[in-house]
Amino acid sequence: MTKNQAAKGSPETGVAGTQSLSRALALLKCIGAAHERGIELAELLAATGLDRSTAFRLVSGLVHAGFVEREADTKKYRLGIESMQLGLTAMSRAPVLVSCRPMLQSLARQTEDTVFLVIRNGDYGHCLHMEEGSYPIKAHTLMVGSLRLLGIGTAGLALLARLPDAEIDALYRRHRDEYDAAGLTRLRLLELVERTRRQGYSESENLVTAGAGGVGAAFEISQGQYAALSVASVMSRMNKTRRTWVAGLVQEEVRKAEMQLRAAQR
Repeated sequence: MTKNQAAKGSPETGVAGTQSLSRALALLKCIGAAHERGIELAELLAATGLDRSTAFRLVSGLVHAGFVEREADTKKYRLGIESMQLGLTAMSRAPVLVSCRPMLQSLARQTEDTVFLVIRNGDYGHCLHMEEGSYPIKAHTLMVGSLRLLGIGTAGLALLARLPDAEIDALYRRHRDEYDAAGLTRLRLLELVERTRRQGYSESENLVTAGAGGVGAAFEISQGQYAALSVASVMSRMNKTRRTWVAGLVQEEVRKAEMQLRAAQR
């Protein structure tokens, strides 16, 4: 290798570096597509055609960088916190937020309470936006940009209820400690899911924050992807009668949201 080649970098090194990057990205895409269920190394090998040592080396690098995580018990791979953080950053300009902001404002005006837009992000709900109503006492149980496990909170429960039972069981097994800490046994979680499906909306009383309650409903934003609108307030304003009234408003806005998003995708 000449001095000039050393200064500029070997062509062979550049090609190898590009090839490694392409392979790592291919692995990351496969892991992302299988994020919910997790994916084993053998399946990654079959999907990418890489040999075992190369795939393991690259995916281990992704794990070390935080873009992928490996479950200790199942040895399955899922997206890591760094991958999610990239997605969250992009969500600040998400088309669904642009489409739904007028609906959030309408709900906040009608109910005078705080309205949230939450989108599913893997096993979690990500709060994209919060619209405050005019009622002087607030019940901020969720903050913009925060992640909360599906099933915990009104919006998260609405999103969880849209999942098949098998996915709910798998999610509960992955996060049992977190659900236990929130006072949600598997039986209790399934009871809340069944009630949400039956009513067409979720509701909560002191589920996350003492003295706070709310209602919410989920809607499809693209094939298999969901978001939820929820309204939260202090329990003195969220008795059963008022929750039913607010739920009707939320369901109507959700219906409008689905119609508008479908029209925009045509």
